[in-house]
Amino acid sequence: MIKSKIFFLFLVVLLLVSACNTTSHQASTPTPTVNPTQHSTATPTPIQTPAPSNQTYTSPFPSIADIVDMVKPAVVYISVEYIESSFFFRSTSTKSGSGVILSPDGYILTNSHVIEDAEKIEVLLPDEVDTHPAEIIGTDSLSDLAVIKIDGHNLPTAEFGDPSKLRVGDWVVAMGSPLSTILGAEGGPSVTIGIVSNLERSFNLEDSAYYDVIQTDAAINPGNSGGPLINLEGQVVGINTFIIYTAQNIGFAVSASTAQRVYEDLVEFGDVIRPYLGVTLRTVTPALATELGLAKNRGVLIWYVEPDSPAWKEGLEVDDVITHFQGQEVTEASQLIKLLWQYEVGDKVQIIYYRGTEQHIAWVSLVERPEDR
Repeated sequence: MIKSKIFFLFLVVLLLVSACNTTSHQASTPTPTVNPTQHSTATPTPIQTPAPSNQTYTSPFPSIADIVDMVKPAVVYISVEYIESSFFFRSTSTKSGSGVILSPDGYILTNSHVIEDAEKIEVLLPDEVDTHPAEIIGTDSLSDLAVIKIDGHNLPTAEFGDPSKLRVGDWVVAMGSPLSTILGAEGGPSVTIGIVSNLERSFNLEDSAYYDVIQTDAAINPGNSGGPLINLEGQVVGINTFIIYTAQNIGFAVSASTAQRVYEDLVEFGDVIRPYLGVTLRTVTPALATELGLAKNRGVLIWYVEPDSPAWKEGLEVDDVITHFQGQEVTEASQLIKLLWQYEVGDKVQIIYYRGTEQHIAWVSLVERPEDR
């Protein structure tokens, strides 16, 4: 009897322990949200394929295709024959460059060095096979610009833009026939794009003085000289002139503010009529002021005075620092030159300058710039 009770109690304890283990296992085992062995009665959501978008991809960079199509017909290839002489022989050589048509009857603006010493000039228009003979209308060595003309009627043209609206960092497009002496003129003008790196540069390079030029990193290569520098409105803001061969991505174009006046004068007069002070100028910098012991570290330095020139007659001297021209403050040599070119021969202009620490005022009567200056 006692054994039966003990057995019964043992069986009850065993059942209770088994029940507790089962409950503990069920509570500690996470319940899956989806049982892979069961079929859900819910209707699965179908995978949605995105509908085709009508929006086109927008590049972060500007497209210049429309600009190229607009300006390209007016950009020409120029081939020049010239006589190359030495002590022992004399032979005919060729060189080439670019130009831009600015009038329907065939006036073309290019660089003076492109047509220098030319015996024969031929112009090839884009998408044409036959060349057009060209004549020289006028050259201007100071700005390195020239105008030539071909016979034409209703020719495609480009137009000048306003370079004063350019800012450093603006996109510009250089057009022309780079490496044309090597690759030929087939296919018409080529195109490069870059930004305006600097504005209103002025400097001396070899025997030439350059005023009012635009610096750009758009590739300007041999043969590109004389081609247009274009803004994103398809307007000519400069004429490609030269590159610094010892550096990368440093090219220069004569600003349209100078190029347009030179073009108009050459077409009308065959020469550029400029007012003349008779001085060579440099921009004053703190470093230059320290080097020369100048009292002013801001302004335009007179570097040289031509004897018997208007400036010489009014007593201006080397190392004088010009601070104002016609009431306007001047801090760059190129700025003063641009202001000067706004006046006519015979005008009298006011110049405020410093000699040491003393301020002086001169009234200078402008004359026509001599051809050899």
